[in-house]
Amino acid sequence: MIPEAVKKAAGVHEGEDLLVLAIGDTIVMKKLSAVSFREVAKPIWRSVKAMGLSGEELDELIEEGKTKARSGQ
Repeated sequence: MIPEAVKKAAGVHEGEDLLVLAIGDTIVMKKLSAVSFREVAKPIWRSVKAMGLSGEELDELIEEGKTKARSGQ
């Protein structure tokens, strides 16, 4: 559940689609619109690169997130 103050600040409304990424213990959410996934993901990838994560490290974090999601953590 997203806190009301966060939804209001981001202009997120009930039923809207969000792109949600977990990078370690950081969760990044981006409101989706009519733009392509690639356009939405560009600034996120820039942030990932700025954090110094390699593609392999990012893949490991994604797999870790999937495993935790499946186990209900």
